[in-house]
Amino acid sequence: MKRVLAVILTGMMVMGLMACSDKGSASSEPADDSEGKGGKEYNVVYLSPSTESEYWQYAEVGMQNAALDIEEKEGIKINFSTSGPATEAETDAYIKAYESVIASSPDAIITATLAPDGTVPKTQEAQQAGIYVNFVSMGLEGGDSNEYGDYYGVHYYCNNTVIGETAAKAMLDGLKEKGIEPKGKIGMHMSVVVETLEERMDGFKEYMAKNAPDIECLDTLYNENDVNNAQSNVETQISTYGDELIGLYGGNNVSGDGIALGIKNAGKSNILGIGVDSDSIEIEALEAGNLYAIIVQTPYEQGYMAMENAVEYLETGKNSETEKHIDCTSQVVTQENMNSDESKALLDPKILKKN
Repeated sequence: MKRVLAVILTGMMVMGLMACSDKGSASSEPADDSEGKGGKEYNVVYLSPSTESEYWQYAEVGMQNAALDIEEKEGIKINFSTSGPATEAETDAYIKAYESVIASSPDAIITATLAPDGTVPKTQEAQQAGIYVNFVSMGLEGGDSNEYGDYYGVHYYCNNTVIGETAAKAMLDGLKEKGIEPKGKIGMHMSVVVETLEERMDGFKEYMAKNAPDIECLDTLYNENDVNNAQSNVETQISTYGDELIGLYGGNNVSGDGIALGIKNAGKSNILGIGVDSDSIEIEALEAGNLYAIIVQTPYEQGYMAMENAVEYLETGKNSETEKHIDCTSQVVTQENMNSDESKALLDPKILKKN
């Protein structure tokens, strides 16, 4: 937690060189060091899964601020640009954008993917072209696998199984706080079927099965990252199950939006809503009480650290991280703690954007 807050609240960078093993690191060559410290320029592209998504914009802010801090402290200019489709559902467009970014020959790419099967060969292609690639949030593989570790530098993320477990615990805490018996049905909502995202749903269900056996987690409904679909799915469940429905869990921000809007429109204060990731709809719902909690990931921190690591690699030829997957722990934000400085920065990292 201290590491998270240090990055989020201060945006300060530590560029000290760390001893590390080169095992499993991407093999692109570092830039020529003949100019000495300062005066260098690197081209870094953020390939976003969705340029419209507030969540992915939060990661971009972290990268931008890291680049500014690097320029101020090290005299290294980062030519930073963003590419990618408008929405997460446009996975084919994401792959095409990846091809275009590789063709532009940047020094480094920072990205996240909801289409890992198609992203693996493109990342290998980038690595073979001497482009250093880091991932934030959604990588080529889960945190317990290094099958494709030779193709990229580091994957900064929040453990998805832990996100699900954390959400389930928050659900049980909220039910207890509101005096609702942990007995009934919980609606499960997610955007699309991606293996790593399914870990969020599985972690939730497994925690519930162990700690609240009288609660039934319904089959997951998918909304294709469309908030209207998400709201419709929620409202259908509310009307179908009535008082049996005691909670709703959304595994990403669009699903959380659908839960927030569905609960608000139905006037169902007796249904506990939990979302994952934050955006303006969820923040407003948390304040109004239409969501009990948001499990907030750390996209700002992940973006900041991914930029730090990429530039350090370009400077030294070494990956200072000794692990392929760096877990940047998710946090629970409720109405009770949402106005603390720490929670505000987690909910909306755009407040930290520098001029």
